[in-house]
Amino acid sequence: MTGDTDPKEAGLATGRSYGTGRTEGVSDAIFAVSLTLLILDVKPPEGGAAELVHGLVKLAPKLLTFALSFSIVAYYWLVHHLIFASMRGVKIGLIWANLLFLAMIVVLPFSTAVLGRYPLEPAALAVYGANLAACTLTLAGTWFVADRMDLIEHLAGQRRYILRRFAFQSLFALGGIACSFVAPALGLAIFVAFPIFYALTYRRTYY
Repeated sequence: MTGDTDPKEAGLATGRSYGTGRTEGVSDAIFAVSLTLLILDVKPPEGGAAELVHGLVKLAPKLLTFALSFSIVAYYWLVHHLIFASMRGVKIGLIWANLLFLAMIVVLPFSTAVLGRYPLEPAALAVYGANLAACTLTLAGTWFVADRMDLIEHLAGQRRYILRRFAFQSLFALGGIACSFVAPALGLAIFVAFPIFYALTYRRTYY
């Protein structure tokens, strides 16, 4: 009987802490649905075969914003996965904080559709940037709640590294919003650079 017990669950049988399995399962399901919904705004071009190329060219902004948002959601999933992999369990406060983060992820298909239809409109860029900032801040809040509840197994230097990355991510998004009203193309370029920069600079050993 003892051999079948998950070590991560063993210390959570009493008290008000719970295993991470169900929270991670719900989170993964919401990420999967959000990734799928991103493509729904990209519909095949209408008209005959002679108009196909022209129709695909007109779809380019939506296809590009789909690719951008897919990579961003995938990045958030990866960070979320790595954070939860280091947790000893979850508590009610952490579950609510995680649900708030997931609510921001669910909004991304909407902000992606807005940006796809109006790629260089300041308001559309601002909506998208605000969504990214909200995702980053609520994920940071989830990590902070877990840290305060002493549910995360830390490595040396991990706190400073994670806080620094969350701060830079927020500044990235806010900078993109600010640029959107002055130079929309630059604001869009900042959002495109967002997943590329963080994919290239993250340090696996600190998660």
